[in-house]
Amino acid sequence: MAAEQRTANGAALSKPARGRGKAPEKKKKEPHRWWIFYWGGSIDIPMLVITLVLLVMGITMMFSASHALSYRDNGGDSYQYATKQVGFAIGGLVSMFVLSFVDYRILMHEWHPRWFGKRRTVSLAHILLVLSMGLTALVIPFGVRNMEGGPKRWLPLPGLGTFQPSDILKVGLIVFLAYYIAVNYKKMRHFTVGLVKPFLVFGVIVVLLMAQPHLSAVVIMGVIMMFMLYIGGINTRYVLVALGAGLLVLIIALAFSDYTYFWSRIANMWDPLADPQKDTYQTYQAVLAVGSGGLWGKGFDNSTQKYYYLPEAQNDFVYAVCCEEFGFIGGVVIILLFLIFVFRGFYIGRKSDDRLGLMLATGISLQVGLQAFLNIGVNVSAAPNTGISMPFFSYGGTALFMLLCEIGVMLSISRRAKLS
Repeated sequence: MAAEQRTANGAALSKPARGRGKAPEKKKKEPHRWWIFYWGGSIDIPMLVITLVLLVMGITMMFSASHALSYRDNGGDSYQYATKQVGFAIGGLVSMFVLSFVDYRILMHEWHPRWFGKRRTVSLAHILLVLSMGLTALVIPFGVRNMEGGPKRWLPLPGLGTFQPSDILKVGLIVFLAYYIAVNYKKMRHFTVGLVKPFLVFGVIVVLLMAQPHLSAVVIMGVIMMFMLYIGGINTRYVLVALGAGLLVLIIALAFSDYTYFWSRIANMWDPLADPQKDTYQTYQAVLAVGSGGLWGKGFDNSTQKYYYLPEAQNDFVYAVCCEEFGFIGGVVIILLFLIFVFRGFYIGRKSDDRLGLMLATGISLQVGLQAFLNIGVNVSAAPNTGISMPFFSYGGTALFMLLCEIGVMLSISRRAKLS
């Protein structure tokens, strides 16, 4: 029989019997959610608009920069590069739309298999990273080159052409770091958790990329990782240590490897006229295109440098063609559009519902902004030429498709974010 207690007025209060406490409340089902999809909220319209503006402008300028080269390289077909790019853009837009309805928190879903007698944790973020690293590793034995004597960075797909696994690896690294920081954010100031474990993963990535070689991807991923770790709460002293160690390792790798051409590119960056017939030819032609545009440019499709003077005009040097056709004003407009994209992405991350959303939005925004401004720096002779493509503008189906998928994740984050 339950024991009794008396209140001040003598009323009896029954004490619950042992083991008969309050029944646990049933976990309420979140509205607008069905398994991996989330139908609530609304996507961020400014991010969607700026994405579509950059996409349309980028494909248009890529066509303008590429039709002469496409005519020469594809048996008189001036539209082949543009047609392929539009096809990847359509596929990317469909994927972006679908991913905007996928609950991005599914990346936190974990399994706990028992391997070698110990319980392990495996998440979708781990799986994506391992798959992207595996594809990058396949480039070493099976990769192909896009030109005679060029780097081996592409994997062939029978009947579909080639794709670049490093573009997938960037996404895999961002997703893994976002998951890792979200799970371990209370321990990020510890040396082992905050610095050692992430850099062990990055060390494997460096080995895979330098075997191609793909130095620009190493630099971009390294900057993204350091920035995400810093936002995630790593000790500032560790950041300085990591930057110093990374720079030292990079210098040693460049000094004792076949990448000695990188030093000459740094030296030639400051003087495009040093050897315009050979070593500084690309930089000189790009600067010439930018300068000849003047204030307002020559008009759409009126560039002269794209007619076999500027190598790879549809890839690394499409910004130079933009400046030649639309002048200084057009070049500034493109820079402003990318700035708006980056700051809007940071804003979505800052207002996101959880730490995973913050880190994903930060990493994606930083990747787009960093690639864009490094590419612009190459075009105006302010950065060494290392083959950095320009998001939305440069020709490349894998890069464009993966970029639109990332923006789909960003829009998914915006559905749950507290945006004003």
